[in-house]
Amino acid sequence: MSAHEHGHHKETFITKYIFSLDHKMIAKQYLITGLIMGIVGVLLSIFFRMQLAWPEQSFGIFKFFLGENFAPGGVMRNDIYLALVTIHGTIMVFFVLTAGLSGTFSNLLIPLQIGARDMASGFMNMLSYWMFFISSVIMLGSLFVQSGPASAGWTIYPPLSALPQAIPGSGLGMTLWLVSMAIFIASSLMGSLNYVVTVINLRTKGMTMTRLPLTVWAFFVTAIIGIVSFPVLFSAALLLIFDRSFGTSFFLSDIFIQGDVLHYQGGSPVLFEHLFWFLGHPEVYIVLLPALGITSEIIATNSRKPIFGYRAMIASILAIAFYQQLFGVTTCLFQV
Repeated sequence: MSAHEHGHHKETFITKYIFSLDHKMIAKQYLITGLIMGIVGVLLSIFFRMQLAWPEQSFGIFKFFLGENFAPGGVMRNDIYLALVTIHGTIMVFFVLTAGLSGTFSNLLIPLQIGARDMASGFMNMLSYWMFFISSVIMLGSLFVQSGPASAGWTIYPPLSALPQAIPGSGLGMTLWLVSMAIFIASSLMGSLNYVVTVINLRTKGMTMTRLPLTVWAFFVTAIIGIVSFPVLFSAALLLIFDRSFGTSFFLSDIFIQGDVLHYQGGSPVLFEHLFWFLGHPEVYIVLLPALGITSEIIATNSRKPIFGYRAMIASILAIAFYQQLFGVTTCLFQV
């Protein structure tokens, strides 16, 4: 029988390498994009540390990469220093350690280690990557805005991030930062939902939850933490976009700029801190748990010994997820 009669079709370059539904190819896409973002983050780190070490010295590399507008005469402007610190922190925390790590290893290892053919939804998996890619492009594009990239710090506390006139880096660059993060969070949520559904529903016959590798347990719990935490940051980003673009005052109240009173009432910058750190505390374990799970399996496999206290390890992973979420909630509630 021909391949057509079997229902198979020949994949084109686009369907195989670009808009692929294969979890292994999507893992490679995450890896390549994460590496590119990591290289950019490291370059930014080198630039602002050179500026910190030799504040007034002219560097040809600044003029080449940053241009005359951001580094006149090869000397970096002070506000651009703040912008590079902001974008560096954002890239390393979210685009490399969060999406780069989980997107690569979760996509590659979960189906292989639970005996599944692929992820529960190949289309959602592909869409999750391409939204991550688009958010990466927008974040990198914000570096080339004439008014300067976002410079309110990677935590983007208002009112610096909420008022375009607050500092030079709060113009279009800050808006692009928020749009990029909103798309990034949507991508992370789709990926996390896919990981959870795959682990629960597509395990091979006989593989109970207590037979899962610790690596899969770590990815599974990390995905749950992301599903619980990221929507809160998404709401914070949307409300901040409203404050910037539509005249609302969720995070603004009694603002004075150069002696002028801005008519914002009823908001509070502390509200943004509550919403941000609802994700900020779990974010540490979103980064850490996959590394712990992978390390446990690698050590056990290469030492040719079974994992000591397997069920206790599972309990500790679950306890870490529960208590850090509880800690994040209580810290936000009592933060002043």
